[in-house]
Amino acid sequence: MKQGSDRTTTSNINSSLRFSYVGFGQSLKKTLLVFIGFSFLASCAYKPVVDTAGRSGTFNENKAHEITNDIQHCKKLAENNTSFLSNLIYWIGSVEADTEYQAIYRKCLVNRGHSVLN
Repeated sequence: MKQGSDRTTTSNINSSLRFSYVGFGQSLKKTLLVFIGFSFLASCAYKPVVDTAGRSGTFNENKAHEITNDIQHCKKLAENNTSFLSNLIYWIGSVEADTEYQAIYRKCLVNRGHSVLN
């Protein structure tokens, strides 16, 4: 009888280890997904730092008085032309670790004559 109980104990240990390992893999996947999700949410909260006191070299007059309107337009333009997948692909290939959203937002403001510092 003792041999049968040893086998039962061994099989119980093996099954409990197997289930805890499966649970670990699933929790790791969830953790990675949450981390990736939060990192992209943080990147969508991009707020450019604009120097409103100076002038861009491409315009003769100061464009800082249009900054509020330009920020709203550029933000909407960047939101409409990016997706999660496009941001991920752009971020992987970006030297500066920017998302496509940030690049479009920044380029839009620069092209409208604002000096973007970040």
